Amino acid sequence: VGFLSGILEGVGVNALIPLFSFLTGDGGGSDTISRAIETAFGFIGIAFTVKHLLFFIATLFILKAAILFLGSYIQLRIVQDFTKNTRMDLFRKIFYARWPYLLEQKVGYLEKVLSLEVKNVAALLGAISTLVLMITGTLVYLLVAVNISFSVTAAALIAGVLVAVLFQPLVHKTRVVSRTTAVQSRANSHFINENVLGMKTIKVMSATSLVVGDADARFEILRKLGIRLTLLNSIFSSFFQPFSVLFILFLFSFSYKTGSFSLPAFAAIVYLIQRIFSNIQNFYIHIQGIFKELPYLEHLLEYKKQAAKNREEDTGHRSFVFEQAFSFRNVSFRYNPSRDILSDISFRIPKGSFVGFVGPSGSGKTTIVDIALRLFNPESGEVLLDNVPVKEINLHSFRRNIGYVSQDIHLINDTIANNIRFFDPAISNEAIVRATKQADIYDTIESLPEKFSSFVGERGVHLSGGQRQRIVIARALARNPQLLILDEATSALDNESEKRIQTIIENLKGRMTVLVIAHRLG
Repeated sequence: VGFLSGILEGVGVNALIPLFSFLTGDGGGSDTISRAIETAFGFIGIAFTVKHLLFFIATLFILKAAILFLGSYIQLRIVQDFTKNTRMDLFRKIFYARWPYLLEQKVGYLEKVLSLEVKNVAALLGAISTLVLMITGTLVYLLVAVNISFSVTAAALIAGVLVAVLFQPLVHKTRVVSRTTAVQSRANSHFINENVLGMKTIKVMSATSLVVGDADARFEILRKLGIRLTLLNSIFSSFFQPFSVLFILFLFSFSYKTGSFSLPAFAAIVYLIQRIFSNIQNFYIHIQGIFKELPYLEHLLEYKKQAAKNREEDTGHRSFVFEQAFSFRNVSFRYNPSRDILSDISFRIPKGSFVGFVGPSGSGKTTIVDIALRLFNPESGEVLLDNVPVKEINLHSFRRNIGYVSQDIHLINDTIANNIRFFDPAISNEAIVRATKQADIYDTIESLPEKFSSFVGERGVHLSGGQRQRIVIARALARNPQLLILDEATSALDNESEKRIQTIIENLKGRMTVLVIAHRLG
């Protein structure tokens, strides 16, 4: 597209020489392309006149505009396809990554990468594709300009390259400032997300002014970096334009004094040189833009590489079958080499039983749950289901048959029904009603104006703590799990809500296998 549009424009500009020659009576149409145009007119039987030449030039520029529009559409499709595919690929890699890796990720980083950094990398791709169009177009301009005057074209090209080389240090500085800006932007994103999540604590601890002061300092750093980056990007364009005008004036003076001055040829080559200089200027600006976006590409590639490296592997091929017992056999686990969390732990939970694990914070109860859910792999020992190592069971099948309720309530800003269904279209409305009755939340839902279509609000703000917890229990029960794990499910509730949920848990005895984690007996 770049070559084709450049050829159409170049030939159209070159056709101005014979056109102006008709008007001035100047013999400026002796170059190769002008003679070729005249020959082409004679070959197809069209008179070589001003009228036909004007129509020919207009047609070339219209075709050039159409070709460039096509090129812009192709470029747009490439950039938008890349943006969507990159976001989806990264999102998939993160959500399929191992739990230990995900625990190490900072709050807000994934959001920042998906929303802004991928956009910046797409802009980088757009800049590169624009460079391709400019380079191919410039090559054609050079060929046409050489056809008119080799010496003038060589002088213009050398002058343009020399100016670009003189400003080369700016490119390095742009890259350094861009890299610093990218790092600061990610740090600010983490800072914002972290403090938004903890806004309630910040307010009640009267730390608002301190957090706001910290934010002001961070945003000031970003402001200064933004100013530096803008100045670096504008220096070259500000000085290059006057240089191109001075060069053209020099060219006019030199051509006029040598006596070889031809107005038609001069007009055409000035246009071409102006286009060449403009492309050199835009080339340099785009190079600065590329270096500006490169840090985001580097971080994005590294982020994808690490996510892919930490993919959660599922080597299991056996189906989930639970007829006898779920057990740990000599399981040991540690988060770091200095301290064992679990050491040679063994227990057996027969099917249909109701088992409680009680102990103080830090005793390893939640770690047992995470290993049972296959979020962590034991360093030694085995987790067994009917004497079959769970690592041999298909991971999706395994988790699909286990219900899990934690103390950290996760609700999406959607209806009660969709929070219970939770991205599983296979769960019927009848299953949702049954689960809410089991979780003792059905009557409460029915008393709401919109019933199951009521929105819970952001993080369930429209519901009480006990109601939120019972909806989460209903979510687990709607999947009809064979093993239900409740990890400190009542620890953050008031006494009345805690007793109500304990009653719900008690009523599950005999219906399914239940493992309850608690920090105290109750």
